Amino acid sequence: MMRGVISVLALVAIGALFVHSCSGPRPRLVSAHMRGPVASATVRNEGPGEGEVEVEFRVQGRAGPAVTKSEKASIAPHEEVVVESRIDGARGDERVEAQVVYPPR
Repeated sequence: MMRGVISVLALVAIGALFVHSCSGPRPRLVSAHMRGPVASATVRNEGPGEGEVEVEFRVQGRAGPAVTKSEKASIAPHEEVVVESRIDGARGDERVEAQVVYPPR
């Protein structure tokens, strides 16, 4: 009986370690801003996994509808990356919002 319980606990522990080591990134948006006609977002991976993330940009000028674009980027464990997207017609004074999506759509 005790041997069976120990075996089950060992399998659960091995499974938890496997899932933890195979898990993807834990991306967090650090900042987002416009630099001329380019929307830029800094993303930090706060986890031990790596993978692909998607950054969704929403750029709003003083007039007209908002422009939305998305870009994908690969990120390594504990890495910080800058993801950029060129916005046609942007001047750099637009308001930009960004959201990091994992897993990417």
